Amino acid sequence: MKREVELNPPMMPNFISMKMPVGKRQDGFKPAPQIAVSDLSKEEAEEYGELMKQTFIVHWQNKTAAKGSS
Repeated sequence: MKREVELNPPMMPNFISMKMPVGKRQDGFKPAPQIAVSDLSKEEAEEYGELMKQTFIVHWQNKTAAKGSS
């Protein structure tokens, strides 16, 4: 039996979270600042897109390695 499916494209973020240093507990919860995707330059957007690609490939490698060891 052969099965063909069409995959949905991944969800694209409207905002990108920034890394923040760990704060003091007594300062309370402060959400990480975000950058709007529309505020990125073309070069920054391409660099972030490459980061998304590489992150997915690492995720896929980890999942296939875990699947093979079970």
